[in-house]
Amino acid sequence: MKLISYLISYNFVSVALIIGIIVLLIENRKDRPHGTEHIAVIVILLTIIVANTFFRELFMKKLYNEDFDYRGDPAMYFMYFRSTIEHILFPMIAYVELLLITPNVKRYLLFIPEGILIVGEVINLFGPKIIFSFDSHLNYEDRIFFLSPYFAGMIYMLLLLRYSIRFFKSKERTKGATVIFIVFLTIFECYLEAAYIVVDLMDEIVALDVIIFYFYLISIYQREMETKLRTSELELEKSRRVLALSQIQPHFMYNSLTSIIYLCDKDSQKTKDALIDFSKYLRQNLDSMSRSGLVSIKEELEHTKIYLSLEKLRFDDDLNIEFDIKDEMFMLPVLTVQPMVENAVKHGINNSESGCGTVRVSTDETETHHRIIITDDGAGFDTSAIEALDETHIGINNVRKRLEDECGGELIIKSVPDEGTECVILIPKEKDDENSGN
Repeated sequence: MKLISYLISYNFVSVALIIGIIVLLIENRKDRPHGTEHIAVIVILLTIIVANTFFRELFMKKLYNEDFDYRGDPAMYFMYFRSTIEHILFPMIAYVELLLITPNVKRYLLFIPEGILIVGEVINLFGPKIIFSFDSHLNYEDRIFFLSPYFAGMIYMLLLLRYSIRFFKSKERTKGATVIFIVFLTIFECYLEAAYIVVDLMDEIVALDVIIFYFYLISIYQREMETKLRTSELELEKSRRVLALSQIQPHFMYNSLTSIIYLCDKDSQKTKDALIDFSKYLRQNLDSMSRSGLVSIKEELEHTKIYLSLEKLRFDDDLNIEFDIKDEMFMLPVLTVQPMVENAVKHGINNSESGCGTVRVSTDETETHHRIIITDDGAGFDTSAIEALDETHIGINNVRKRLEDECGGELIIKSVPDEGTECVILIPKEKDDENSGN
């Protein structure tokens, strides 16, 4: 416990930052934004550096004797080993940071400065002292290539600056500013240590760099997720329109064409009008696939009337149609009214005991909503089982979902078996006004 207490007290900032990064990684483990693996590697390297520094300070405080001759002593090998690790790992962290932002190039080329440094440090550790050495009292001394670790790190800093300039040119200003700030922070810390203004703050600065990088990665990930969400919403909207198109039921097309064929020998003008209505009906459904936004209630009612004129060919006097339009100055999703009217004809009137009845379409408004009411006096159904009716009752859930998503609207269905059905479509005035103003 004393060891842990000493570690935390001496390296409190470093330990706190590392723990903070680990918490961030754990918190976002499910999202796993691009670059998370690099951050995890840096955290491991940084932890090794902090532990390495801690053991050195622990040795110097508890065991070091300035009068002792350490030549050939294990402490001498320990000091060489820990300094070698420190020299290698700091440029290694800069290298991993560089991998976060580099394009898909031959990344092994970027490892050349670090590779040369590793070779030099290994030679220095086991052979002639060309980078650093210790005297008999463990005092650190520079050798001819003492700038090698700094030179390798500076190469990676310059490469980071190069890519940041590229980001500015490609209008990725946030990314470029983030990289420049990290490079500035690191170089400034090196200057402070070289001028003996501060001592041993490199690990804290690196940890801070990593946190900045990670928050940047999270922001990039969130923007990517927002873009994907918008794309998914567009795809979903397209799918809904395809579904709306699929609501041109084969039985309706067959019945309409059969009725038109029957009219050919009886009334050529009526046949011509029916064909025109049929072509308009098909075109409106096809156009709905490419339509975005809302349509006027006038347009939706016109399409509904065309549909009813075709059904009238088959039902003739068995189908009565009534319109009571008091409000026609609002917008709503395309193919909203017609599918509900089709339900009224197909499942209300056609399935009633008499096989005949009346479909009524009316519009009005309240203080807060535009309202469309579709009623029939047909067979009716049990509304408690409405979720299971989607395959037979055309598009009820589809219409409800599109109303909610596209204009904040609502579909309310009331039905009594053997008495009839009432469908109420509510369009909020505020939502409608916003869409009308665009």
